[in-house]
Amino acid sequence: MISFIIPTYNRVHTIGKSIESILKQTCSEWELIIVDDGSQDETKKYIETYLRDARINYTYQTNQGVAVARNHGANLAKGEYLIFLDSDDIVEISLVQTLLEYSYMDYDLISWQLNKIIDSKSEIVKPKNLGYIYNYRTAIFLAGGVCYKKNIFLKVGGYDHHLTFGENYELGLRICQLKNLNVLILNKILGSYIIEKSKRISNSISNRLYSLVYYYKKHRKLYDSNREECSKINYQLGYLLENANKINYAIIFYKKSWKISHWKIKPFLKFNYLKLKKTSKFSFSNKRLLQCNG
Repeated sequence: MISFIIPTYNRVHTIGKSIESILKQTCSEWELIIVDDGSQDETKKYIETYLRDARINYTYQTNQGVAVARNHGANLAKGEYLIFLDSDDIVEISLVQTLLEYSYMDYDLISWQLNKIIDSKSEIVKPKNLGYIYNYRTAIFLAGGVCYKKNIFLKVGGYDHHLTFGENYELGLRICQLKNLNVLILNKILGSYIIEKSKRISNSISNRLYSLVYYYKKHRKLYDSNREECSKINYQLGYLLENANKINYAIIFYKKSWKISHWKIKPFLKFNYLKLKKTSKFSFSNKRLLQCNG
């Protein structure tokens, strides 16, 4: 059996489409676990209408975050395979049937193409080689784009509850460190991953920055063992710090990114641009001060 797990928090206006896409599966060998992470809207009342179907289970917990909710759902799951969805994601009605046709039970991880919709603009996202950090594995680790063997998920410790952004790919990183991982890639679009930026709290600069700093500290040895990846994550930190208007720190991380990989032009340009901008701003302020004192 495949267990679908949907964590939700005040998403009564979107979760119905996710549930319906599972109910419409052409194969009935599945269960759905909905973990309500402390919703204060009408979520519970709305979901009660679906609980007549014995394959659908609902559980409530005090608000502890999406990672805790997903792990709770995984512990309750009866299925040997897990598919995590956000409460606005949709899966194709042929998903479970397609997995059966490809003998998914012979694999530890199965990944497929997604229709990624950001603020109503869509693009097709295909599994790709994720590079050194992921042991050059090809996959997608977005919610709704991957199926995990449950014992593999539990073996690596499930989701890290400290993360509220990038938690799917951090889980994928740990899974990809396992030896003899058996992966199946399906070149089919089997779901839609939907993002409304204005309603996504986890997408804030401060949250992304906190998560990336934690992510880097946790996997520091792995990143420091490869110049390309180390340069890349330092550039990302510089970018987020710049957007958080922490210019002095942004300069430090852009410079570090460039020093690690001298051939990269972007961190070099960013470092010099911010340094020049800072110097010009300082000179302008001093000039105005002199004019006032004069």
